[in-house]
Amino acid sequence: MSMEHWRLGQEAKGNAAAVKYAELGLELFGDVPLPSHETTPVEVKRFSPEAREKLEKAGYLIDQIGGNSIKSLRDNGRRFWSTWHNSYPDLEALTSSYTEVAINPDQLFLPDSNSKTLSQQEAMVAKFSKELAKKIPGVQAIIGEMPDYVELAFNHQAKTGDYLFGQKYDYNYARTKTPTSGSFVADVGYFRSDDGLRVDDWHADRGLSDVFAAPLVVPSGK
Repeated sequence: MSMEHWRLGQEAKGNAAAVKYAELGLELFGDVPLPSHETTPVEVKRFSPEAREKLEKAGYLIDQIGGNSIKSLRDNGRRFWSTWHNSYPDLEALTSSYTEVAINPDQLFLPDSNSKTLSQQEAMVAKFSKELAKKIPGVQAIIGEMPDYVELAFNHQAKTGDYLFGQKYDYNYARTKTPTSGSFVADVGYFRSDDGLRVDDWHADRGLSDVFAAPLVVPSGK
């Protein structure tokens, strides 16, 4: 871990004193590496064997995400069509959740969930989650964070060759809960084979025709 990476982490936590300390260190010594320490492995939330079997029979594909960000994925050769987020290192440093996640590639978006506000889309996903849990106990559907959809899109493409949010999906976007600036939240979509994935944003309290609710099914812990 470098001094700048540590500074970003402390800034995300709101630790103003540590941020000031890091800025002083950067000014005096530059972006030097910091001593590494062993950390406790993060536990990944997993589906029960019963839930996994029922999800797969229902046409869901199961993947595992965790710990990746726009920055780490780009550093590993993943391409992004969008560039505006380069100016927001805190946003680019946000990491995905440590969990197994299931999607139905044949119904990635909830029908008629576009042109709606984030709160309206959350209500639709909550209703969908309730109905799904009746059929498959131990799971819930959520609107995820921006890095969840970003990592999932690249994982899915690497495994299947299918571009989530690409031509097959009319280049539409998944709404996320990740705030960008003001009342805006991030959207992930427009995944082109030649240009890469696009991360955009839009008003949380306004709908847009190409911004849908794309529920992520995750373990509910029940």
